[in-house]
Amino acid sequence: MEGEFYREKYEERLSSLAEGFFDYHDKKEVQAFFMSKGLLYDEWQEKNRNSYLLAQVIEKGRRKAEVPEEVIFDYLILGDKKIVPFLEYKKGQQVRIFASAGEKEVYIHKDSLEPLLLWYFESLWVSKPKEPKHFYNDTLTYSLYRDLQDICNHIFIKRFYLNKQNAQGYFVEEAFKVFLPTMFAMGARMAVDQDSNFQSDYQYLRACLTGLSLNPNYTMAYLIIRSSSNSYNPLVRKGWEELRQRLDITYSDEITLDKISKVSQEIFEKVKNSSTH
Repeated sequence: MEGEFYREKYEERLSSLAEGFFDYHDKKEVQAFFMSKGLLYDEWQEKNRNSYLLAQVIEKGRRKAEVPEEVIFDYLILGDKKIVPFLEYKKGQQVRIFASAGEKEVYIHKDSLEPLLLWYFESLWVSKPKEPKHFYNDTLTYSLYRDLQDICNHIFIKRFYLNKQNAQGYFVEEAFKVFLPTMFAMGARMAVDQDSNFQSDYQYLRACLTGLSLNPNYTMAYLIIRSSSNSYNPLVRKGWEELRQRLDITYSDEITLDKISKVSQEIFEKVKNSSTH
C-alpha cells in the first residue's frame, strides 16, 4: 500500500507538471524537458515499486578511471532533489546514497553530503573554535575535522572570511571536493558493473568498498558504516557486517586512512570471490 501511494502521488505531480508541455508517460520526453531546465528525471522499477528521481544537475562530464579495470563513464553531479527515489522517501535522512547508476550516466549525489557540511559549518561558525580540540566532540565531527582540517583552519582559525555567506559557500564547495574522488571511484565501479547481473545491493556494496579502498576518507567511512543496510542477500549482509567489525568507528584514533583502504580492499576481494561460487 505504501508503494502504491508513492507511485500515485508522484504520477499526479508529474501529470500536473507535464500539462501542455510533454507526455509524462514517455520517459524520453520527460527527461528532455527537465534537462532543458537543468534537472535530471529518471524512473525505474525495483521490487514491484516505481521509483522516481527529479534533481538539480550541478555538473555533467566524462571521466576515465581505473578500479582497477579501466573505464570511461559519463556522470552527473546532482544537487537538491525535488522528487526522491522510494528508499530515500521511505527512510529519509537515514539513507545516504553517494552514487547510483542511470541508463546512460552515473549519478553523484551531492545532497547526501551537503546538509551535513552545512550543519558542521554552522556549528563551528557559532562556537568560534580556537584550537583543534574545539572542532569536534563526537565520532562524526572528529571524522569531519580529520578530513577537512586545512579548510577548517583556513576559515575558522585564520578567519580569511568575515562574511558568513562567503565563508559558508567556500567551506561547502571545498569540502565537497575532498570527498568527490571517493564518490567518483564508487561511480566508476558502478559503470564497470552496470552490464552485470549483480543485484543492486551487491553493486552498491562493491561501489562503496571500491571508493573507500582507492580514495579513503574518515567521514564517508563513518557514514557508509552507519547507514549500511541489512540486506536479504547473505553475501551482502556478511560484507557490511565485516566492514562494521573491522572498522569499529567507536575507536576513531585506531582507524587510519591506510587501514580503511586495506580493509575495504580485502572485503571486496572476499565478496568478489564468493560471488563466483
